[in-house]
Amino acid sequence: MEPGRTPDENPTKRKAWLYREPGAPPLADFLAGGEARRRFVDFWLRDNVGNAGEILMFFAFKLLPAALVSDIGGFLGRFAMPRWHKKALSRVRSNLRTIRPDASDADIERWAEEFADSQGRQRAEYSVLRRIAAGGSNIRHVGTEDLAAQCAGRPVIFIGFHTGNLELLWQCLIGMGLDVTTNYDPPKRRSHQWITNRVRRRGGLGLLPPGISYVRPALRILEAGGKLIIYCDEGFGGKLRAPFFGRPMHLHSNYAVVVRMARKTGALIRPVYLTREGGIRFAFHALPPVELPPEEIRGSRLAEDVMLLNSVVEPVIAANPGQWFFLDNRIVPL
Repeated sequence: MEPGRTPDENPTKRKAWLYREPGAPPLADFLAGGEARRRFVDFWLRDNVGNAGEILMFFAFKLLPAALVSDIGGFLGRFAMPRWHKKALSRVRSNLRTIRPDASDADIERWAEEFADSQGRQRAEYSVLRRIAAGGSNIRHVGTEDLAAQCAGRPVIFIGFHTGNLELLWQCLIGMGLDVTTNYDPPKRRSHQWITNRVRRRGGLGLLPPGISYVRPALRILEAGGKLIIYCDEGFGGKLRAPFFGRPMHLHSNYAVVVRMARKTGALIRPVYLTREGGIRFAFHALPPVELPPEEIRGSRLAEDVMLLNSVVEPVIAANPGQWFFLDNRIVPL
């Protein structure tokens, strides 16, 4: 929920998020002492120790086989989460009971371990993503027979999911000859932001700025017949925005963005997602297009359209909860 908004406000209104790049603390902050000096020391010294370690690991993993890199990441995730992220793991178990109320205790524990494993693997796999994507036997395609032909010569919005490995998802589309562009929420750690931007640009993914700044250039891409990938399962500020999982409908997610863009440009909406089948073996799924019913007045079906997209996204997440990147976010009303 954005600052200044309460749950009682009109749910058909959406407050835009304007991203501002955080500035580096100047030397004057160090000289000022107190809290300003602490921020300076954290940014330039303490944080950079972790930044250097992450970048060193990124390049070191490039020297190893892709399957080994993924297995190491999975081990680190399973080792670290129950020891140093106990609150997050507790929230994961609670969320699993909300998402899958039919699940047994054994199911909950299995998915919680799968989540820890998946988090570790995804972080490690940044070093070897292109090798995984290039391996012909690593990715099995499901429902993609007509995908490239159906998307040729027209604007398309691919609805993405944060399952399996989200960075491999767009690489699968590019591997099929589709030029795609996305916006992104920059990671908090500067080293991770540098790594993700490097991987995405070298992989051929078009990048738009985060926040409201991406809307106009995104519309221009669609109006020119281009392709976007917009992830519609999302967390922001530690709170889950979508899917809804029984919460009241709201417009603080990319559901509303996708609907408005598709209505304005006539873009095809095509859901795609990845699931991990073991190690570095994945399945790339393309679901049937989402058909938005005609509307007599522009925007009159916005709430219904949002719920239509949720009805597509939510079952996929519920079927693969242990692989979902946002499983540790809080499921609370927005």
